Amino acid sequence: MGHELMARERTRGRPVLPAAFAFLLAVATAASAQSPTMYTCVANGRTYSGDRPPPECYNSDIRELNRDGSLRRVIPRPLTAEEKKAQAIEAKKKADEEERALAQRRRDRSLLEAYASEEEIDAARTKALISSNEVVKRSQVRLDRMAEERKRLMEETEFYKNRETPETIKRALSSNDQERGAELKIIKDAQSEMQRINDRFDADKKRFRELMTQGAQPAQRTY
Repeated sequence: MGHELMARERTRGRPVLPAAFAFLLAVATAASAQSPTMYTCVANGRTYSGDRPPPECYNSDIRELNRDGSLRRVIPRPLTAEEKKAQAIEAKKKADEEERALAQRRRDRSLLEAYASEEEIDAARTKALISSNEVVKRSQVRLDRMAEERKRLMEETEFYKNRETPETIKRALSSNDQERGAELKIIKDAQSEMQRINDRFDADKKRFRELMTQGAQPAQRTY
């Protein structure tokens, strides 16, 4: 009982050590038995030293010194919860940047494998636009035909200025309007697709030119 009381008296007023620091202390004790070293830190404006990490240093960077006083290493203090969070955020940011860089290298390699010159990019663009151009042309032909049909229907309504327009003419005009709207939507969608294609090939051409300026070489081909 007396020994327990004396032990409590010796530890009273000293900082309670975190598990990580306690582990460090145990490791340092074992190491110092083999190779004498000195541990020192500055905490609360005071310098603490010892042949083991002083308990007062549990929240400070600890300098481990060789027997001749030269620095062996610096043991960093434990990170706070906020610092751990910031470190995790920074690590994720770095990982995301590395992933984007890797994805860009893959795209660059694919670009250099696909094209040997800017002219080939332009040729591929023209080929990719053929389908959408054909859609626009066909819809435009149908629109022209609808315009002629509507003109004919409007001329027929002239005969009924002072009379009720027949239902057949009304339905024909309504159908003409609906079909015209559908064709205009088809044209709009095709033009949007053409814009997407042009944007993609513009970006490819710009990047290809940058890679050539940087000294890259297109993949060699066998014909």
